[in-house]
Amino acid sequence: LSKPFMSKDNAYSGSGYYFYDLTTKINYRISDKDRIFLSGYFGRDVFSFVNTDNDIAIEIPWGNATTTLRWNHLFSDKLFMNLSLIYNDYNFSIEATQNSWLFILYSGIKDINEKLDFDFYPNTNHHIKFGLEHTYHTFIPNTASASSQEDSLVIEPEDNSKRFAHEWAMFVTDDFKVNDVLKINYGLRFSGFHQIGPY
Repeated sequence: LSKPFMSKDNAYSGSGYYFYDLTTKINYRISDKDRIFLSGYFGRDVFSFVNTDNDIAIEIPWGNATTTLRWNHLFSDKLFMNLSLIYNDYNFSIEATQNSWLFILYSGIKDINEKLDFDFYPNTNHHIKFGLEHTYHTFIPNTASASSQEDSLVIEPEDNSKRFAHEWAMFVTDDFKVNDVLKINYGLRFSGFHQIGPY
């Protein structure tokens, strides 16, 4: 789609762009009351620019990968549970070369999330949902590195740019159908955030 706008006779000459997305899901029935779900999403976008006159090449990839493993258990017709383990990985980088130099700027977020939630239907007018969750965050706000082939010079980033944190929550909500024209959704959520290590 972008290629016709990036021909040699305009200002965007040397530019390129592509992307891909992959989604998958597996559903396995263990018993009449238990199921296991495994799902994943993987996506990547890449923008590039090359200028041969100045020997400059730039590539900007970014994307996200997420995987979820979920166990669904049916206690009764009115109560069922979901226990989930979720992994997220988002990253963004700029990779630039000029002559013999390579420069990389990188940032990203990685999350590991555990979640336990219940759905309870005491009657046809109420849908009560409650549970708790925890997320372990790894933040990489900025990491830079550089190298030169001619000078055998390498500048590696320090690992102390990473930041870590715990995030947790407990919640309860009720979707209450008052009548045919009025529905009320109300609830409570108690959450916390705890940063780990020096900052």
